[in-house]
Amino acid sequence: MSVVDPELAIAFVGTYPPRRCGIATFTASLSSAIAGASPRVAPMIVAISDAGGQYEYPGEVRYEIRQGSRCDYARAAEFINYSGAQLVSLQHEHGIFGGDDGAYVLDLLAALRVPTIATLHTVLEHPSRSQRAIVLRMASHCASLVVMSQIAADLLGRSYDVGRDKITVIPHGIPEMAPHSRERLKQRFGIAGRRMLLTFGLLGPSKGIEVVVRALPRLTREFPDLLYFVVGATHPHIVARHGEAYRTSLEREAEDLGVRDHLVFRDQFVTNEELCSYIQAADVFVSPYHNEAQVTSGALSYAMGAGAAVVSTPYWHATELLASGRGRLFPFGDSAALGGIVSELLSAPAELERIRAAAHEFTRPFSWPRIGRTYSDLVAQTTARAADVRREVAPVRASSLPELRLDHLLRLTDDTGIIQHATYSVPSRRSGYCVDDNARALVVALRADRLASTERTRRLVGTYLGYLHAAQKDDGSFRNLMGYDRTFSGIDDSHDCVGRALWALGSTVALATDEGSRRLATEMFWRAFPTVREFGPRGTATTMLGLAAQLGTGPAARTRDALATLADGLVRRYHAEVGSDWRWFEPTLTYDNAMVPLALFEAYRATGERASLRVARESLEFLEEVCFADGRLVLVGNSKWHTRGGDKAHADEQAIDAAAFVLAFRAAHAATGDRHCLVRMRQSFAWFLGKNRLALPLYDSATGGCRDGLGDTSVNENQGAESTISFLLALLEMLELAHDGLEHADEGEPRS
Repeated sequence: MSVVDPELAIAFVGTYPPRRCGIATFTASLSSAIAGASPRVAPMIVAISDAGGQYEYPGEVRYEIRQGSRCDYARAAEFINYSGAQLVSLQHEHGIFGGDDGAYVLDLLAALRVPTIATLHTVLEHPSRSQRAIVLRMASHCASLVVMSQIAADLLGRSYDVGRDKITVIPHGIPEMAPHSRERLKQRFGIAGRRMLLTFGLLGPSKGIEVVVRALPRLTREFPDLLYFVVGATHPHIVARHGEAYRTSLEREAEDLGVRDHLVFRDQFVTNEELCSYIQAADVFVSPYHNEAQVTSGALSYAMGAGAAVVSTPYWHATELLASGRGRLFPFGDSAALGGIVSELLSAPAELERIRAAAHEFTRPFSWPRIGRTYSDLVAQTTARAADVRREVAPVRASSLPELRLDHLLRLTDDTGIIQHATYSVPSRRSGYCVDDNARALVVALRADRLASTERTRRLVGTYLGYLHAAQKDDGSFRNLMGYDRTFSGIDDSHDCVGRALWALGSTVALATDEGSRRLATEMFWRAFPTVREFGPRGTATTMLGLAAQLGTGPAARTRDALATLADGLVRRYHAEVGSDWRWFEPTLTYDNAMVPLALFEAYRATGERASLRVARESLEFLEEVCFADGRLVLVGNSKWHTRGGDKAHADEQAIDAAAFVLAFRAAHAATGDRHCLVRMRQSFAWFLGKNRLALPLYDSATGGCRDGLGDTSVNENQGAESTISFLLALLEMLELAHDGLEHADEGEPRS
């Protein structure tokens, strides 16, 4: 790794061309402008790539962050820290970073040793709790938060409680544009002598293009030569999910209104030079956004800088920039009002010229060379303040975790569901499918989709939910086993099988991104729920996890009452078995044991019932005594298990048991705040990586799968569904812990 000239090296973090988005263009323009303002600056780019993006980045891109890969963020910080960079300029919008509301950006910021200036491209009036928390933590990590309008600065103070000393207002930069003849540019576009309306930018329903289309019948009757140009490709995320449905709907509506010949689409991602030509050719630029909560519009700034006459809906940035006669505003969605304003302007050439001149004069300070100098001044102030301050940075734990890879999960999954077993890493199709594995796989797919939603994760959710739906009978019970020929066996479900299905269905209600999946899961959950009262401890526990997941998504009283009832049953069962040397719910410790205290911790967090907390703590502490030695997890072996008064079996330690400990200790910390639980959680996860009785790894980094168990002297080399799902579930829990900023708990040995 080469080291950048340390004279004044700046790392620019954001999306970057050839990725097609407005922030990518902004990052490129800003880095060039700052470098142009100071010959001392040596810019380097840390580019954020979206899921599936395969970009041929130019040489200035020194590091690539895969949006949904959490480990990349901490590793990028390590790269920046050792690259010689003295400052980071970060472009922020929640949607360009991975995690819930882009929370992975905090992993990057927390690990940086150099000061950061973050430019916020979106500031919300009513942020969610998560969005507000992310911005506040960004403010604590950053030397300055830059916004591009005064309304954005006001919102940061009012809605986020960010101190004014942290906020800097610097307008959106625009290219310098030499004057050109409007008629000559129209000749270039083949529309000489015709009037031209223009809207540009990445196309999507939020643009409000249909509002302009509906104004065209009136306008084209008054001005038969009028053309409406819509310049820009459809947003890549919209294409991925909906194709060109929006553009097609606009064409169809224009056809129905009889104005299709007056609507011109230029479906292309244009260069800055081409864009300036389009703007300078237009008689009127229309900005018909639907939503007022927009504090920055690069398109609006560009249009005014080109000297365009702008007609816009009154979103916040437009209201600020177009004040004092620098443009015209019309109400959201009001095609008639838009038509009236455009008609008036096209009929008054002198007024058009006055608006153009006012807009151009107002935005002259917005040119990129001037903006570059303003940012350079802020960079100088920031680096001067930071010169004598060394940040103490905790060791980066997230970067030491394995990357979340679904390779082997996908290898085991076909269009029916996940295959139960594997021979080595090869799916064993003759083993068929079962509800247990598809339910657990559904939980993993939902949580992976929550971290970084992709077509692949959404497809997995649909596949596993579809299997459970096919397996459920009218009375709510499940047919557990299906052969590879898609025929169910005559063997019905077990209590544990149904409990796992209910856990998965409750998780679907809480986490699925589409309404259809949530509604189906709700119906299936309550159809199966009446059988729960007969369940043993593990089936009861996983059902409780399904109930806890749903709290806040529907009728809370019904769900909370059901959860409390099941928790009371587990507490009674515990007291019936407990003795001076045995603090468990049954006379034998078998498999998946830690799921039971996990469920009681979740019940306590929902109900506040202290009896649940007390039993959860006592039973988990008992499992610690049995299963930990010298800071290492040594599980109850599945060869004989562990009966009261007998010896614990060691052979055949299972991944499902280690994963249950990871989940249980995190829940214990959430319920009690005891950081000792985080130490135990990490030790439990380390079992997968080789910190176990045989010092052999269960996780296979080559395949992304997990070996099936730890025998007397060797590992079981087969990589089946249960072990792989268990590893992924544990890893997801660890990654979420890292996001919470709790991964730096004391590394010392736990208390005795």
